Amino acid sequence: MYQELANSTVLFIQGMATIEQENLELAKETLKTTLKACTSNRRKAAISETFTKQIDKNRNAIFNLYTDEQAHAELCYAEGLLQMAFLSMLQDEKLTSLIKCSLKIRQCYKCYRICWRILKYRNWDNQISKSAFESGVHLGVGAFNLMISMLPRRVLKLLEFVGFSGDRQFGLEQLRLGAQMHDSLRGPLCALLLLSYDLYATHMLGDSVVSVSCEQPEHLKEARELLDQWSVVYPKSAIFLLLSGRLEEISGNLKSAIELFGRSIDSQSDWIHYHHLCYWELIWCYALQGDWQQAIRYTEKLALESRWSQASYRYMKAAFLLQSIEDRTAPDINLNDGTSKNPQEVVDQLLADIPKLVKRFGGRSLPIEKIALRKSSRYFSQNKTLTLPALELIFIWNGFKMIQSQPDAITTFIMICENKINELFQNRDTNENFFDDYCLALMLKGVCLRCRGQPFQAFMCFTEILQSKKKLKMDTYLLPYCEMELCHLSYEDGDIDEAVKHLEKALSYKGYHLESRLHFRIHEMDTKLKETQRKFSTSTLKHQQQPHQNQHQLSQLQAQQQQQQSMKKTGSEHLLAIPNSSNDNKSISSFKSVDIPVNYASSPSSSNASKGFLSTGAGVSTSGILLNSSPSRSRRLFDDDDLDLDLDDACGSEGSHED
Repeated sequence: MYQELANSTVLFIQGMATIEQENLELAKETLKTTLKACTSNRRKAAISETFTKQIDKNRNAIFNLYTDEQAHAELCYAEGLLQMAFLSMLQDEKLTSLIKCSLKIRQCYKCYRICWRILKYRNWDNQISKSAFESGVHLGVGAFNLMISMLPRRVLKLLEFVGFSGDRQFGLEQLRLGAQMHDSLRGPLCALLLLSYDLYATHMLGDSVVSVSCEQPEHLKEARELLDQWSVVYPKSAIFLLLSGRLEEISGNLKSAIELFGRSIDSQSDWIHYHHLCYWELIWCYALQGDWQQAIRYTEKLALESRWSQASYRYMKAAFLLQSIEDRTAPDINLNDGTSKNPQEVVDQLLADIPKLVKRFGGRSLPIEKIALRKSSRYFSQNKTLTLPALELIFIWNGFKMIQSQPDAITTFIMICENKINELFQNRDTNENFFDDYCLALMLKGVCLRCRGQPFQAFMCFTEILQSKKKLKMDTYLLPYCEMELCHLSYEDGDIDEAVKHLEKALSYKGYHLESRLHFRIHEMDTKLKETQRKFSTSTLKHQQQPHQNQHQLSQLQAQQQQQQSMKKTGSEHLLAIPNSSNDNKSISSFKSVDIPVNYASSPSSSNASKGFLSTGAGVSTSGILLNSSPSRSRRLFDDDDLDLDLDDACGSEGSHED
């Protein structure tokens, strides 16, 4: 069963990497065999269980009836079914196929819910088998919660309606638990998914710049710790070398990143398509350094070897060529037949081919291909010119934040933007799309100014763009993106209310290019703002309650001092009364609580210490406030009640095993 799953997973990855029909069909046929093997080993529910499982006690006992093989079959079936859903979605764009894929994902979701309860209620004799199963449950449940929680609000509403929901923190916690299981089967996969989230998702969905203080975010610290741990286990792994390079890249250490990507490429030659991930990262490393020729070189490699998005690769090459032409660094292009060609002619040919190369995945075109198609049409309609296409691509892929710690590189890009703005003003009378081009250059300049720590100048750039909103004809996507930049500026300035206003304005725009990408970022910022408001409300409430608590504690302390003074006046010689004979048993019950002065320096760990006094009685504190004789149980991730709650949130309502 595991052999079938491993074989189909390798073919699935190969098919997804190549997008070749024969590889996709081979992966699909292998997955069908895998699912049949898993189905034959899955547990069949008895008819009587349909009635007995309505009782919680009996329902939970059912999961203890699973054998090791049946439990692992359920887990393998869920993983294989998820792969099959993605393959079907990639191959067939019909609406009926998309509905079938959605149902498969829903069924996979329910299988993971069953696996969760098996892990929770089943008694395991074989710890190795349990470890392999547990890591798989952490991987599946964590991945589902994490991926669903990152979807935009409008998509989440639809998913919640059909029974899906996700808790990001819960999902991350599950993946972290799985990543700590170094000797388990799916522990490395949990670590890889966590690293993908920390190094890719947070970068793409986050702000266009990092914090003004340039402090390393928590997710990068976590990524570094994970890489340090797993690089020891797999020192020559091409995957971990790639991720190490990615960490250096988004940290601004571009030279170190280039070296690590090169090592990742040299580490293996069996999976040539894996090299394409490294080529993609190398493109941006060189582009951020202004080395357009090297960026063009790796773009050509992708265009020759990868079939994922030929339209995108050709547009990227054309954009870098145009930028090198403006910088006067573009040499003649050597062709395969040994001849050379003028760079401008190469750009013309590249952009003319784009409309024929646009693809559709899952019934939709890639957003970057839509940009390429629109820009190619615009290039020929406005006298074969485009405004800062290479810098626009860097902005779209959130690249400027990678070089925020390099002021020289940022200054170079600002000068490029200013030179383009001056050129646009000189040719204003002959440019029909002047305001579109001018606002784009101004937008890029504003982002660079934010990176250089000049928020006021950036604010002026974004405000000027919004004031020109009625003059924009084509690049209307700049308006919501400007609102998003202003939202981040307000948030950094501590003005949460103003940040919320800009976020709502950004959300109000409809029908612009790259809308889905911005909605992901809006969702991330909305989550951050709500968390900040919650923390602020909590701290404000505590601050308001603190004077009342201090007043109450002071009055209690004064009452204790008066009681002690009255005891001294009545002739009491000791605060602690100990009976000397059995005849004094009645006096014992009268001393349930005694106040004894304590020194915090000598007993810092005393859990009963309160305001300088220690209670020796049970049930009554020194201040006279009743204590709970049985302390309340703190909420933990693996409490029984919390498990059901979290799983219901993740998977929807309870469903039958037969489904």
